[in-house]
Amino acid sequence: MDRIRTYQEGLDGVLGGGIPKDHVVLIAGAPGTMKSSLSYAILHENAVRGVTGLYVSLEQGRESLLYQMSRLGYDDTQTGERLSILDLAALRTKINESETPWLDFFKMYTAGMKKTSDFRLLVLDSLDALEIITRMKNHRKEVFELFKWLRDIDCTSIIIGELPSSLQESQDNREHPGFSRHREDFLADGIIHLRVEKQGEFGMQRRLRIVKMRGTKHDTSFQAFVFDKGFRVTQILS
Repeated sequence: MDRIRTYQEGLDGVLGGGIPKDHVVLIAGAPGTMKSSLSYAILHENAVRGVTGLYVSLEQGRESLLYQMSRLGYDDTQTGERLSILDLAALRTKINESETPWLDFFKMYTAGMKKTSDFRLLVLDSLDALEIITRMKNHRKEVFELFKWLRDIDCTSIIIGELPSSLQESQDNREHPGFSRHREDFLADGIIHLRVEKQGEFGMQRRLRIVKMRGTKHDTSFQAFVFDKGFRVTQILS
């Protein structure tokens, strides 16, 4: 099976070689788990190596995103035109004034970028923002159709999703248990779960787990997820 490597130290090994081509993968985590940063880093490292990518932002502005990523060491001058940012947040007023449904606008702009750049990797930041903006009525059906559309346009997609701030809070949420409020986890081809755990009396540690990845044999245990001049995934040391 063809795979898209993440080029994040240790992560491709845990994934069994990378993300299978044309998969839709949900990266889910609470605020502060570096979901957006990891997603951008995967796009950046692929773009440096010649694989075109598109980052679709529904909330954060383009300049803000580039500034944040530059502070982490991801210089957009290294990627040239191989990494594009579609800032739909800047177009929100225009879109809201139109009678065209929001989801159709997303598909229209994304398809336009596909024609001009022929991107192979896409990040959607985030599914939760898309839910609110589009006012989805039949959520499961619309997300199913969105994921199918993403697979059909010949790209590997990373969808960012929000989780409660603690695992216990998620477990206590009896109405919507699991990794997504409307069970997008069943529709996605893969799930990468990020969380922050207490380590020792005062410390905290970010952790990563590959919950599922269709079509590949992968490690399912939690790994330490560290950022130090780049992301690194390693075994948790007791």
